[in-house]
Amino acid sequence: MKKVFILLLAAGALFSCTNFGKKVTETDEYLKLQAERDSLQAVLTTSEAETQEMMAVISEVEANFDKIREAEKYISTQSAQSGEMSQDTKKRVSDNFQMIQEILKRNKAQLADLNKKYAASNKQVASLQSTIDRLNKEMQESSARLVALQGELAKRDETIAQLSSDISEIAQHAEEQFVTIKEQDKSLHTAYYVFGTTNELKEQKILSGGFLKSTKVMQDTFNKDYFLQIDIREVTEIPLYAPKAKLWSTHPEGTYELVKGANNNLTFQITDTQRFWSLTKYLVIEVN
Repeated sequence: MKKVFILLLAAGALFSCTNFGKKVTETDEYLKLQAERDSLQAVLTTSEAETQEMMAVISEVEANFDKIREAEKYISTQSAQSGEMSQDTKKRVSDNFQMIQEILKRNKAQLADLNKKYAASNKQVASLQSTIDRLNKEMQESSARLVALQGELAKRDETIAQLSSDISEIAQHAEEQFVTIKEQDKSLHTAYYVFGTTNELKEQKILSGGFLKSTKVMQDTFNKDYFLQIDIREVTEIPLYAPKAKLWSTHPEGTYELVKGANNNLTFQITDTQRFWSLTKYLVIEVN
């Protein structure tokens, strides 16, 4: 009987220890999930604040364009009238031109700031890019329309014609800014990738090393023309056409994975575009 009691006591202690270990494991898992949730919430909160700030600027710029259209409508109507303009009409036309100039300058500064903020944001709201592009385009078109109106009115009034140089300068600056922004946007979202066998990559001076030396990526000497250029917003999957692959370039863990298809060939998938390309814009993969 005494032996049975001792065995039962030992079994109870073992059961207690097992449950304790289970509780610790469940607690650790809960804390991990809570930390991930808090991290995600912080990202979403930051994204929401950035979006609200940019939307406020967009609303103001669009309201300014509404004012410009009203002023353009008045100037266009007066330009179509025959005969000499009255002094009051001339003053109102001149005032409208002046107002449009000031609004265009203000919109130009706000759009430049907006593009910088969007480029630095986490770009959670993809539709903002199309809205910003539309506003940049409208800036160009407004400046061009104003130059056309100025040309028509210049034939009728020398005073209004004096504003031509200022408006032309704004139109030129708007065009230059639009081109610059497009180039910057393209550069920000351009990356390069290459995959090949060890020998192929070494021939192009992309990899170095061998039997007695460790293999490494030769970023300073590799043949950049051998790489393929991509837009990182559009390309997130790269078929490797091989059953084995090894990543040589440096990218954050958890931002990519190798997925095997039905034919056993691998596809390189980028799961977190922004973080994946944060360390380098060159992707090097060895296949065999």
